Amino acid sequence: MSTASKIKRARLLYRERGLKWLAVSALGELPVLPSIFAKMANIAMPSGPFVALAGVHSNQLWHERRSSIRRVAGQFLTKPCDVLEVGTWMGKGSTQVWLQTLPAGSSLTLVDAWRPYIAEGETAAATVGMDGLHHVAINTTLKEIYKNEARLSVSLVRAESKNFLPLLKDQSFDLIYIDGSHYYADAKRDMQEAKRLLRPGGVICGDDLDTAPRDDLVALARANMESDLFVLPDGNAFHPGVLLAVTEEFERVNCENGFWWTDPVH
Repeated sequence: MSTASKIKRARLLYRERGLKWLAVSALGELPVLPSIFAKMANIAMPSGPFVALAGVHSNQLWHERRSSIRRVAGQFLTKPCDVLEVGTWMGKGSTQVWLQTLPAGSSLTLVDAWRPYIAEGETAAATVGMDGLHHVAINTTLKEIYKNEARLSVSLVRAESKNFLPLLKDQSFDLIYIDGSHYYADAKRDMQEAKRLLRPGGVICGDDLDTAPRDDLVALARANMESDLFVLPDGNAFHPGVLLAVTEEFERVNCENGFWWTDPVH
């Protein structure tokens, strides 16, 4: 990413997320210190301050995106149901929506590899920084589950989705949320499995469709499909793999604040 693009992106982050978000992101750009604080986060209790000092946001779900997920979940999940989340990390984002809003008696299955996955050569500091915090991430998720498991049946699975999802039976879930690996091949595979695992009338949804697909962005995504994140010259960014996979796997999706969902599939 060029210096000019970084400056434009910093301005966007400040306007859209506020000073705290910009400060944490800026820490992630520093040399050496983020990796030191990441190591401290993995052994410290509580670890929250060290996570921030490592330049990583423990909650990757923006406020406005959380509101969109809550609204859609409330619309479709009105009785005890079975929900699958692919990609949980610290359990402080979308996981919180399910833990807090699913009707009593529901089941929630959380699947995450909790291991580094960023490809060699990726340069988005905050994303790369996440790879050093997988130990604290799974422990934080467990704490969040303990707070809410009285209402719900919660299962936590540490596995790569490509290995675990094929083991599940067809039509097992009422809602499937996809926020695992954003690389094209992984995202596409997760979406294909989700279609098999969804019950009639269910909903497939996910995170990080940063902008509605357009022909120019689809072409750009194809040219950068091996990247996790692509930053445009104006400082905006999108996930090529997510955008391309969604475009190929679904004729139509709804998109709001980066959260996407299908209409109920019958």
